Amino acid sequence: MQMTNNVEVAVLLATHNGAQFLEQQVKSLAENSTRFTLHWIDDHSTDKSPETVRAEALNSGIKLKEWHRPQHLGVPGTFFELLESVEADIYLFCDQDDIWQPGKIDATVENLIPDIASAVLCCTDCFLFRNDNASECYRYSDVARVNPKVALQETRLFMSLFVNGHTQGFTRPLRDIYLTHKNIARNYASLHDEWMHVIATACGTVRLIRDTPTTLYRWHRKNASGSYSSWTGRGRGRFGITWRQQQHVRRVIAQHARGFILAAPNFPSSPKLQRLLEIAEIVATIDHWQSPVSLIRLAQLGGIWPNALQALRLALTCVCSSATR
Repeated sequence: MQMTNNVEVAVLLATHNGAQFLEQQVKSLAENSTRFTLHWIDDHSTDKSPETVRAEALNSGIKLKEWHRPQHLGVPGTFFELLESVEADIYLFCDQDDIWQPGKIDATVENLIPDIASAVLCCTDCFLFRNDNASECYRYSDVARVNPKVALQETRLFMSLFVNGHTQGFTRPLRDIYLTHKNIARNYASLHDEWMHVIATACGTVRLIRDTPTTLYRWHRKNASGSYSSWTGRGRGRFGITWRQQQHVRRVIAQHARGFILAAPNFPSSPKLQRLLEIAEIVATIDHWQSPVSLIRLAQLGGIWPNALQALRLALTCVCSSATR
């Protein structure tokens, strides 16, 4: 592994009433050789989340820095607050309810160090498990029925289904691009990880790290992802999405695209950015009724879901109704 002694690595943890999961999560972070600081906001928990984080960080020898705020921020606000507050060379988002495989931080840092002066984001294909059954895991790409290579195509930046925040690592130059339009991001981003994926696609490089330690992604009823889809926890290809959830997704990705259009003047100009803006202009209206012609154009541009069934469901809802209400 390349030398990391002079590299400042920040793991960004946001918690809210996650005490039942936090001991296992924080303990798993210690199973790395890379030096890092755990930067943490507790978003006004009413359980023992604060005591659990402090105790487990101390027991595990993890350097901890707290960034609490007087007001409730929610998601993505807590992660954006951390991103704006913390000065580091490499950043990793950390959810409160997952488990990180040994060496996950090491692998992420090693991948990013050669490009530490560039805007780069890397991610992994994580494992999913249901509730507390971490012994039965499934590849995220298998459950979502997406080909990672297809999902990471630049044109799918608004409909990837793949780049989960707890698998992300990215460099300071990407974080600095975020700072140029942070107010837009706070007002328009659906989730912090999806926003960082979008700006990394437009302004830098996104890449998948294969065959490396990753995250065990805990799926339970309180997941932020629960507003998008559901999973039975029994095997592959079991993601489901209701009509109501589909309408919610349309509103979210449309708002996300509108934010991207507003933020784009802050990005380095390039032919790639212009191509992505063409896609964003269509996606920004996806919460309104769509004609088949507009959907065909979006598909021709490669801007539709990488999962064929999800793409079909989206098309059906778009030609049948508006999601704006």
